Amino acid sequence: MQLAPLVRGLSAKGHRVIAALREPARARAIFGRGVASCLPAPFKHSPPVDPIKPPLSFAHILHNIGWADHEELAGLCDTWRDLSALVRPDLMLSDFSPTALLAARGLDVRRIVIGSGFCILPDVSPLPNLRPWVQGPQTDSQKLAEDERRVLATANRVLADAGGEPLDRLTQLYSDVDETFLTTFAELDHYPGRTAAQYWGPADLAREGLVEQRCDWPAGHGKRAYGYLKNFPAVGALLEALARSECPAVIVTDGIPRGVCERFRGCRTIRLEDRPVDIRAAARECDLAVLNAGHGATAAMLLAGKPVLLVPIHLEQGLLARAALGNTGAGLEASHKDGEDVRAKLAEMLASDRYGAAAGAFAAKHADFDPKRQREAMLDRAEELLASDAEAAPLAAASKTSTAG
Repeated sequence: MQLAPLVRGLSAKGHRVIAALREPARARAIFGRGVASCLPAPFKHSPPVDPIKPPLSFAHILHNIGWADHEELAGLCDTWRDLSALVRPDLMLSDFSPTALLAARGLDVRRIVIGSGFCILPDVSPLPNLRPWVQGPQTDSQKLAEDERRVLATANRVLADAGGEPLDRLTQLYSDVDETFLTTFAELDHYPGRTAAQYWGPADLAREGLVEQRCDWPAGHGKRAYGYLKNFPAVGALLEALARSECPAVIVTDGIPRGVCERFRGCRTIRLEDRPVDIRAAARECDLAVLNAGHGATAAMLLAGKPVLLVPIHLEQGLLARAALGNTGAGLEASHKDGEDVRAKLAEMLASDRYGAAAGAFAAKHADFDPKRQREAMLDRAEELLASDAEAAPLAAASKTSTAG
């Protein structure tokens, strides 16, 4: 979804786009038919032999996705380089993709990184502990620094084998590039206190070409609640609390078990949808949203001035919830494992207007954000880099190629 506006825009301007994706079969529904050629992206299929649980830093995340073993990381990088040799890109758009970025060091290709705060790290070392609330010997700062040095050494060994320039620190992957599209707002940045950052705003809100059903509100009284929810232990308690409140609710269920959903099919105030609805319409029409703290949905609601009850499941979502709610006051966070906490937080949000006022203040501050204008600015910058590449290599083919992955 992050790449979709750029992929469609570059294709419309006559560039050839090849997308390397973990799940290429899903690309047609997001990019549109015939917009991009899609190839499978190399990634670690097998579980890590010696996983770090829970991962406390970016180095631990890299360790778990293949960077702990020299041979495995070298094989992944070789496959990325083979893909690059096949495609011969002039511009590489990287959404997270740390292994692709590592493989691209030393290649003659312009690089853009795109992502929210979690996916584009600040260029710092040592890396911060992403779970400061976790206690134990694994959180010792010297232990974390040693883990980081070990992953860095593996990466540099792979680079040395391929004749690439070594890294001084892991986060250089995201700073040694031609452009950075940090697609969030400062208030939603997973890494607080980032310096010298240019925030472009969310990139997945310009949704032209996507066919989404309208938001059809059921009967009820009181505030309208919109939800986009995956499965989590307290999801049944949340749906039960919505039913008892009798507020009209539209809930998009993404992976919630059929048995849980069936319990609420007959509830006149809850409409359960198994396909996405138009989130822009939902944001305009609802009074509050219940989300798992996904970046795009959270940003869409706050930009519309709607408060959010965030029930994060994963680390990235938890960091976003803490940043967004701590910086804006536009909602509450509830535990995804604690049904009583979910019920209490929902009741408080339905009873109070102060969270809506805080969301309104955020919306007013960012009222000039225009997803279409943002997309055009990104496309202009991408074409600048393609043009500069053409000037540097005048014998290159006239049809420029971009890879997105």
